[in-house]
Amino acid sequence: MADPRFGVLGRLEVTIAGDQVDLGGLRPRMLLALLLSTGGQEVPFHRIVEVLWGAEPPATALGTVHSHLARLRRALEPDRPPRSPSRVLVRVGGGYAVRPAPGAFDADVFSALAAEGQDLIANGQLEPGRAALDQALGLWRGGAYADFPDASFALVAGRRLEEVRVQARIGRVTADVGLGRHEAVIPELSGLAREHPGREQLWQLLAVALYRSGRQVDALDVLREARETLAGRFGVDAGPGLRGLETAILRHEPLASGGPVIEVTSDVPPQDTDFVGRAADLVAVADLLRSARVVTVTGPPGVGKSRLVLEYGQRHADLTGIPTVWWPEEPGPATRLLVVDGAPSPRDVAAALERAAAPGLRVLLAAREPLGVPGEALLELAPLPVGEAVDLFLTRMPGAAARAPGTADRRLAAAVCAAVGCLPAAVERAATLSRALPLAVLAAHLREDPTALLGPATDPLGGALTPADATLLGQLSVFEGGFDLDAMDAVAPGRRGRLPGLVDRSLIQVHRDGGTAHRYRMGRPLRQYARHLLDEDEGARAVRRHREWARRMAAEAATGLRTAAADDWLRRLHAERRNVRAALRSALADGDGAAAVDIAGGVAWYWFHDAATAEGTAWLRAALAAGGQDRSATGQSARSRALLGLSALRSIAGDVPDAVAQAHEAVWDAERAGHDYLRADALCCLSFVAAASGDATFAGEAATRAHRAAERVGWPDLLAQGRMVSGHARYLAGDLTGAAELLTEARHAARDCGYGWVVTVASWLGVEVALDQARYDDARHAALRLTSRLDDAPTVSSWLVTSLSLARALTLTGDGEAGALLWGAVTGIGRRVGLTAQAIGRANAHRNRHGAPAPRHADAYVRGLDMSRTEAGALIATLTP
Repeated sequence: MADPRFGVLGRLEVTIAGDQVDLGGLRPRMLLALLLSTGGQEVPFHRIVEVLWGAEPPATALGTVHSHLARLRRALEPDRPPRSPSRVLVRVGGGYAVRPAPGAFDADVFSALAAEGQDLIANGQLEPGRAALDQALGLWRGGAYADFPDASFALVAGRRLEEVRVQARIGRVTADVGLGRHEAVIPELSGLAREHPGREQLWQLLAVALYRSGRQVDALDVLREARETLAGRFGVDAGPGLRGLETAILRHEPLASGGPVIEVTSDVPPQDTDFVGRAADLVAVADLLRSARVVTVTGPPGVGKSRLVLEYGQRHADLTGIPTVWWPEEPGPATRLLVVDGAPSPRDVAAALERAAAPGLRVLLAAREPLGVPGEALLELAPLPVGEAVDLFLTRMPGAAARAPGTADRRLAAAVCAAVGCLPAAVERAATLSRALPLAVLAAHLREDPTALLGPATDPLGGALTPADATLLGQLSVFEGGFDLDAMDAVAPGRRGRLPGLVDRSLIQVHRDGGTAHRYRMGRPLRQYARHLLDEDEGARAVRRHREWARRMAAEAATGLRTAAADDWLRRLHAERRNVRAALRSALADGDGAAAVDIAGGVAWYWFHDAATAEGTAWLRAALAAGGQDRSATGQSARSRALLGLSALRSIAGDVPDAVAQAHEAVWDAERAGHDYLRADALCCLSFVAAASGDATFAGEAATRAHRAAERVGWPDLLAQGRMVSGHARYLAGDLTGAAELLTEARHAARDCGYGWVVTVASWLGVEVALDQARYDDARHAALRLTSRLDDAPTVSSWLVTSLSLARALTLTGDGEAGALLWGAVTGIGRRVGLTAQAIGRANAHRNRHGAPAPRHADAYVRGLDMSRTEAGALIATLTP
């Protein structure tokens, strides 16, 4: 079978033996384009998810990505035997890569031909060089990655290719001028110079072509236009090349092909090693320098600030032909860029700008803190992406040039880089240690204590801290998933005033959510380092405060999830999930079973809504075992709440007998504690999970007890929930009219008190009742309203069951293909998260089959299995009531 050929110099296309390959929808195409954009390097899984869904991926993202990968593999290698390794789309470390066959990727072919052409021209072989460039440029069919104009990866890769394209066009016209084709090349040169007015080389070539064509006046007009354009649009004076050319033309001197040759040198110190990665950051620096006179690159020590500004300074000199000046050298009249590595005072930089005769002078600074001068723009440098960190590590390994790293090397290198937080300085130091230690051993040691092996390379402070700042940094190191100001106050009370100083020194990173809330994070190596800044007693106190903060948050969440603020609480718990895990680990390690039960019980409904059945079950079982049999009323109440959560999780996981057993225990513990509210809640849970067992009589008895208990307590949320489980029991008993009445009452009562989950479940059961009453159109209308309301809700389990009911309604109203697609999507998404929607709250098999896809729609069902929640939501949005 022929190898697939890939094209990105235009819209994404893949062909095999000349035939177009069907890649599927937008997301699989975007995934393939992302993998192609890295040039065969690994793309970490988290990066794939981020590109496909942004900052808030759905819970089903993991499974959906795997589905897309499987589909792409089938499309790219249709004749590959089952279970045999892929040669094209391969697993690399913790991510994936596409490895086209040699000559099968148009971007690689273009780059190779462009480089060959430029080398030939540089060596004086103008005709063959021009032919190579002409062949390279002929590969373009439009803008690079044209299908994805707003995707960040496409912008970065596209800019890189577009820059090579522009250089190839410049090389081709340079060859034409050198070959004496002056008049023929003038139209293309004229267009190029005005497309890229900041490139003085193009103005020079155009003037030379005009002059050598006998058009001296036009040549001088072009040079005047170039001066005015550079001054008016860019605020800079013409460089020495343009000025020298103008003088030569005025004197009627004969010109070489490119005009007077002016040697360009740069004061930027040369580097001993190649620059690796950071393409997007180099583009970001260029963008900022277009609008700001001073650009400061900040970030923690070892992140590569100095190397980035040095590299940019050298590239700027190569591109413009004007030397870059290195601080503290004084900029001259023609200087465009002053590079500063260090922390001069703001007054010194302001004075340098004031003394500079060149109005277009820009300053690029690498520093720990902003200067604070007017007009300053900031670029906060983050650690390297894992793929780039691995490239850096393998490049810096002793003997790297003599060996080609394999998949195993990259996987182990990724573990080493992750252990040091992908900080370039630490990655380079770790690479030198690979001569003495095997990579697996090196990774293990670095995970335990990176500073012991790397020493100063991972000292993240970059200077002394005051004792108060050191203490605060150590206290904040207990947060594993970041923190907000309220969480900080709980762990380090009274220290808010010191936080801005740590932020300015790039020890703490700020993440803004688009509103007023800020979230703060500390990198992993710094967090490990900072833990040693506290003595043992203060460290233990910080851990206990963190645990107590998580415990209070969990208690508030248990209440908040039953109110109109439930979605906000689900999003907050998702943001704090790593801190919840850290608090549970510390509670179990310290033998604080009571705290573990409180935390796990409080966040159990987050795990339920997120369909995190495996994680939630594991934590709840561990917490309950650690909590033991606390006979106090408080202990038994906490145990009852945790058992309720465990019962709910086991129910949606399909383990109905265990769910019923846990609900029974929750009722007994609530009764022993004398906690009437929890007892009513547990009885509601018992009735609901018993319904899935098929025992309608028992479910009805439990529902009756739950309703009575709720009326005795009188809480609105329990009254609504009691009516809901009573309606569910009536439905299972076959009393559809009575069920519909109770579910309507439950829905109204829940809406009045803001209990969104009961509104959803009562509405969903109402759809099921309507389907069993053969009111298919009513069921379809109600299901569409419900799924539309849940489209952006941070809940997986409720969305799955309501979407399944909609799928049934679609089939029963004659829209069989859409119903089969949606049924397949629900099934596929459920499998990927470990949840079977068909088993939730259902006892009779015929109800599962009623409205199932017909055999003639099997293809639609299979296509649906690969859909994501977002794609299924888009399908639902196209449906009419």
